[in-house]
Amino acid sequence: MEEKDYVVVIGAANIDIGGTPYKPLIPGDSNPGVIKMSYGGVGRNIAHNLALLGVKVELITAIGDDTLGKEMLERCESIGMDTSLSLIMPDASSSTYLFINDDDGEMSLALSHVDIVKHITPEYIESISDVINSAAIVIADCNLTQETLLKIKSVCKVPLYIDTVSVSHADKIKGHLDGIDTLKPNLLEAEFLTDMIIENEYDCLEAAHALIEQGVRRVFISLGPNGMIAADKDHTLKADRYPAEVKCTTGAGDSAMAAIIWSSMNDGKDELEFPVKAANAAASATISVDPTIHPAMSSDMIIRMLDEHSVNIKEVKYMK
Repeated sequence: MEEKDYVVVIGAANIDIGGTPYKPLIPGDSNPGVIKMSYGGVGRNIAHNLALLGVKVELITAIGDDTLGKEMLERCESIGMDTSLSLIMPDASSSTYLFINDDDGEMSLALSHVDIVKHITPEYIESISDVINSAAIVIADCNLTQETLLKIKSVCKVPLYIDTVSVSHADKIKGHLDGIDTLKPNLLEAEFLTDMIIENEYDCLEAAHALIEQGVRRVFISLGPNGMIAADKDHTLKADRYPAEVKCTTGAGDSAMAAIIWSSMNDGKDELEFPVKAANAAASATISVDPTIHPAMSSDMIIRMLDEHSVNIKEVKYMK
């Protein structure tokens, strides 16, 4: 493993169970709709998208010694991920993520049971540090324990990307952002990490640069239907979202992170514009289908979307 041509992904792999109602949700009642099961988890989703984009991936996760968990790991292997360093825990249940969308496909409520990732311990990270530091990029999701995330930070000598996952999980890295190469929060997570209220575009620019002042090299803040803000210490870009008919938003952020990693590996000189365009394209493609992973995701698809759609992207000035 001397050539740095692969990505290490450390995080959760879940059994996803999701439902979308036919009509607007009625709280406290049984709502007719469609329920589907699939394989998910932030880390696993990012790794899946990376594999489809043609990137070599080492997925490090933890699953239970159960049928669904083993089938999920076999599926990961079948699409090209290396899972040899993932942990199979006896007498444990694999992670489960339960979500309910509204009738427009936007996530309304979710429960996440990912306690099994606590078995990815700081000691285990130390034991695989050679694999971590032989990678081109390491991406960790905040489903991991705080102790493990901080160990990854201390061990990692290559660019470290962090996916915040949610506000509750982002608490694990709050105040510990120094040394992170790339961070991808959404608006709520950016507010939490900066103790700011984001009400307009300028507030978002201020939050992005507050994160950079805390030690992050690059930040990509997802604005949902309004696109994305990308910033480093020298430049700030605002990119509109690609046009898409929304069917399900779950998984969009994971595909966006995968596209940022893929684009950074393929055009290292372009730190912001190509990654933010690719991230928006991947996210828009993902929300246009029901599965959390677009079945046709590929580098060719991203490039074709970039060629076919002229989406507004502009450099914006931030004055402290």
